Amino acid sequence: MKPRSLAQLILFIIVVAMWLKFAWPMMTKESLAIGAIGGLLVHWALTNKGSKAVALIEPLTSGWRVLLYDMMLVAFLAALIQQNGSAVLEVLMDLNEKTAVLASLVGAIIVDYSVGG
Repeated sequence: MKPRSLAQLILFIIVVAMWLKFAWPMMTKESLAIGAIGGLLVHWALTNKGSKAVALIEPLTSGWRVLLYDMMLVAFLAALIQQNGSAVLEVLMDLNEKTAVLASLVGAIIVDYSVGG
């Protein structure tokens, strides 16, 4: 395993642990379903640019991690909207764990997508 891939895998474990600690308690069945379907659609539309190769993603590769990040991001945003309605931006304005989860997910997507591996 390359050092770059190992660093990305460690980053993945940290982001997933953060998501489980702070975002999991606010998840509902609806937000998880929206996250699964919405994350797959976001990944297909943006990362794969409409390619049919979404089904060919191998576990622990960069594409697999970005797919999971997309699903976690959409589920987190759906849960935030369910909890706070139109006050979502006000919740994220305060620097708290919700802002940290959002920033870590977006940052991890950018790192894995740009670096590859």
